Amino acid sequence: MQISTEGNDIQGQKNGGPALLKVAFVSVGQTPRSDLVPDLLTQLDLPIAATEFGALDNLTDEEILALAPDPSEQAIVTRLADGSDIVLSKPRMAERMAQIVSRFVPSDFDLVVILTTGLFREFESRCPTVNAQRAIEAGILSLASQGTVVGLIQPLAQQVDEIAFPALSAYRVLKSHASPGDKGELAQALVDLAESEIIVLNSVSFTDADRLMVTRASGKPVVLARRLVAGAMRLLLDGRPEMPRSYDASPMLAERLERLTPRERQVLSLAAEGLSNKAIGRQLGISPKTVEIHRSKVMSKMEVSSTGALIRLIVSAEHPGL
Repeated sequence: MQISTEGNDIQGQKNGGPALLKVAFVSVGQTPRSDLVPDLLTQLDLPIAATEFGALDNLTDEEILALAPDPSEQAIVTRLADGSDIVLSKPRMAERMAQIVSRFVPSDFDLVVILTTGLFREFESRCPTVNAQRAIEAGILSLASQGTVVGLIQPLAQQVDEIAFPALSAYRVLKSHASPGDKGELAQALVDLAESEIIVLNSVSFTDADRLMVTRASGKPVVLARRLVAGAMRLLLDGRPEMPRSYDASPMLAERLERLTPRERQVLSLAAEGLSNKAIGRQLGISPKTVEIHRSKVMSKMEVSSTGALIRLIVSAEHPGL
């Protein structure tokens, strides 16, 4: 089957002066993701021209059904254009998304966003890239490493057994599941996660309404995956001199970010996703040694002693009161 690279364009916010930033959103389902992308653009409040690419775009119903998981394959749930959800083969969908991303060249986009969680793989990209799963995993690890008992809510029951973060094996992480928007299932998930201290809605399909409901019902801090993605995007996009700043809710973070050069902002963002110096250098086209130098300056200017502390600072900025 052919992989479509014909994207759906979405007009972003102009904000009166700066040129529009070109951002590609690559999702595992069909586009447009009207349930997700407009919300991210609103959170960012930056002059963005968004283009969406879906791994299921332009496929027939029969071709989509053929991507259902075999008994031996892990599954992923995604959204179709009509708003319904479908369960598909995780490895085959990851390969389709990788093919889309591999075709982008640096002049195509200022940023590429892998807008899907649950795909534990690297995507070779020649454009600056935010990998939603990587950003979320780094955020969860930063919370768990403080000794906090973290509760994860997945969209599918089968994902509870399938999901595995090797880096979290030394920490206590509880898991449950609930369909986004289903108050009954979310309430049951809270029973399963009663001993957790922080809850993570571990899919970009969960909305701020879900977060508010879980916060009120549990009385605990709740981390929303799409806010972590927005934070990772913000670090890469609003560090340019001509861009308006969008961290008004966190003056301390905004002041520290102002100290960074544009290149240091890029290194910060990728380091906050847990990438090694080698991987950061490959994406930015610089040597690992140069990355190491930038990384040292970032830690000093941000006044943190570890990558974990840096990530916690960013997560807290996206979740006031955490």
